[in-house]
Amino acid sequence: MSDASSAFISYHHEDKIIGETLNDQLIFLAAHGDGRRFLNCFLDTREIQRGMAWKPIIDEKLGDSDWLVVIYTGKQSVYCGYEIGTFSHMHKLSSDKRVMGLYDVDEEKLPDILKETENTRVPPIDNVIDTKDVTVSANEVNTWYNSPIGKFLVDFCSYRNLYIQTHEKEEPGAYASNIALASKRIANAFALARGTDVKEETPSQPSFEITIKCIGDNRPEKIPGDTAVVGTSLFFDILDLGLPISWSQAPNTTWEKLQKLLKVDGKEAPWTYKVEADILRGIRGRTTSDEDVTLRGKNGKVYRPTLVRHQLFYNGDRKFYFVLAETLDRRFIGSPRSSLLLTALILASRWRFSYFEKWSDTNERKFGNIISLAEFADNCKQLIYNIEWIEHEGAELGSSEPRVMIEAFGQERRARVERFFDDWEKAKRQLFTNLPGIGTEITDENRASIQTAVFDFLRETRQQSAEFLELAVRAYSEYVISELETDRGS
Repeated sequence: MSDASSAFISYHHEDKIIGETLNDQLIFLAAHGDGRRFLNCFLDTREIQRGMAWKPIIDEKLGDSDWLVVIYTGKQSVYCGYEIGTFSHMHKLSSDKRVMGLYDVDEEKLPDILKETENTRVPPIDNVIDTKDVTVSANEVNTWYNSPIGKFLVDFCSYRNLYIQTHEKEEPGAYASNIALASKRIANAFALARGTDVKEETPSQPSFEITIKCIGDNRPEKIPGDTAVVGTSLFFDILDLGLPISWSQAPNTTWEKLQKLLKVDGKEAPWTYKVEADILRGIRGRTTSDEDVTLRGKNGKVYRPTLVRHQLFYNGDRKFYFVLAETLDRRFIGSPRSSLLLTALILASRWRFSYFEKWSDTNERKFGNIISLAEFADNCKQLIYNIEWIEHEGAELGSSEPRVMIEAFGQERRARVERFFDDWEKAKRQLFTNLPGIGTEITDENRASIQTAVFDFLRETRQQSAEFLELAVRAYSEYVISELETDRGS
């Protein structure tokens, strides 16, 4: 034998242990035959030092190699396609050059570029240990020798007679044992590399990811509509969205489609604009906004979308990780009736404090003509947020259903409680009919009509708030007095 034989080993750098083990086992086998002086294996991590021009070296080694062995565990090297394409082009007129893929994933998950090559699936292995400690028992020899990886090694070693079974210096059975041992060591290396992969994940909170492609350091004014939104099934279930189920990927949609799906009566979900604001602030290197925006799930629970992580990738993608954190149970620990009456007092008071206690400020400094258009638009958006906030807080405190509030106020006040809920919904619906969505621009042209709608709503709810506070104070006082009298009597 006079011709040298060489193999170029392609792998993702997280799979370095597989590349090195494959290299060592090919050399181990060749050392037992005539190929001991003629086999060369190329590993970029061993032969390309930091700062060296890698492309000329890669091209040279691909041109010199007889084999291109591609390792795939689900993490594909960014250079894999280049290496396969270059190797195939360089040797397109040569019939004895080989491309082989070694993989341990389901076949349908192989990249398309690997599906066109000859491939060998590496079998799974239990009892993973350090590669140098791997041994093969007599009972295992036939299994590993006849395994797919064993057949690959036999094929590789027979190329230019690197190592064949008829080697005269070998003891009987040594060839099969060596092939079996190398096979098991390579499979063990795949298992070692797989050891840090996530085998199974059970989300403890509903979560979702938003990935903006190739944005880099650009600073958009809005999230692009085709931005991918991937979430857990629990996340989409809370939103009452039944997306198609796929075994190969998590439920997903786009940012534009998500906003359309969440619209109610043509109005956007305010929490999505909190998410967008936090993403845009993150791109600019700023912390998340302090707006307290919540959403109410189909299960009746209230959640806060919280940005927990932001990644910028070398390819320019940015990924934002959110969780929907369920708010804590904030109901008072007293009797159901006293707790609900106190809740009614607090919520009505908070709405009064926000807009009615300093009515002149609301008229002039929040929605009047003396403030700028930008301030007016911000205050309109905050009004939408506050409406959501007061309703969600009511849900958190257990006071969002007319039935339970009627029980708290008493049947003698049923008509007034029902009218309060009806009046609130009517005023809110009228406001949202005229108020543009959070994402719609407010201009000098539409400011006056929006201003009229806002003041109509605030005047209506101001009267409602005053009447409701009076009702709640009276009902709570009556309840407390009746409890005192009961205590005295006992």
